[in-house]
Amino acid sequence: MTRSEILAAYRLIRAGIQRVLREAPQACGKPDLTRALRQVAPWAEGLPDQEDAAEMIMDVALFEPNQRGRRAYDRFLAGRAGRLDPPDRSLAERMGGAWFSLFRMAGRHEAAGLWLEDLLDGGRRLWLVDESLEASAPEGAVLGMRLFDAGPFHAGFGIIAPPDEFTLETCLACAERGQSLPFRQSLAATLYGDALREAAGPDAFPDLLDALAGLLGEAPAPPGEPGAEPPGGVDPLREPDAMRPAPPRSAPRSRAARRSPRPRASPPRRGGSS
Repeated sequence: MTRSEILAAYRLIRAGIQRVLREAPQACGKPDLTRALRQVAPWAEGLPDQEDAAEMIMDVALFEPNQRGRRAYDRFLAGRAGRLDPPDRSLAERMGGAWFSLFRMAGRHEAAGLWLEDLLDGGRRLWLVDESLEASAPEGAVLGMRLFDAGPFHAGFGIIAPPDEFTLETCLACAERGQSLPFRQSLAATLYGDALREAAGPDAFPDLLDALAGLLGEAPAPPGEPGAEPPGGVDPLREPDAMRPAPPRSAPRSRAARRSPRPRASPPRRGGSS
């Protein structure tokens, strides 16, 4: 494939991803969003960029399993995804295989995009096409992203969270030893929360709720469907007491680790989803 052919295919896939992600949030109920908000931003005092923050929380709500091991995105595939046109339905199925990991920018692809190494999967090499990232990511950079196999290449959702030094070293050590990551929440929720906490400003939390409502299209789940709010229940997203700080998300550190405080995380970056 030539560069122009690759980019033409990428732009079609990108447009399809955006159509799917406009529909998928309708599968999220208030419990899904509350869970994601508590995982990403339990401090909940304020967030920097409402659109970016809401998309990070929605990413966790859709793709990270709840305590029963179920994903809201799987409810979407079993329900509303059936309304999509066949090409978008096929793309939505592929998106269901997305995974979050730490990727090293290993170099430019000879035609278009980037070669990445999945640092949590033995350095597995894969081809990512993302016009924005291709233009901006320095070789050797390590970024946290959720990617999926789009067919001819891999694609992502445009949400990028660079890990800080402590998180990167911890993840690499666990991967080398074949151990589970020690963070209380998922890696995605951990990195998103770190990035947003560092950049948070006052009085932004109410706006975040509005941004989440916008992603949901103000359409509550019908009574009786998964995620629907029980009759007479309170809205946990509008209940301040529900957002009190949760315990620390990562496992207790060793004495040696406590002597080396974590450096400040970088603000979240955007990929090619916009």
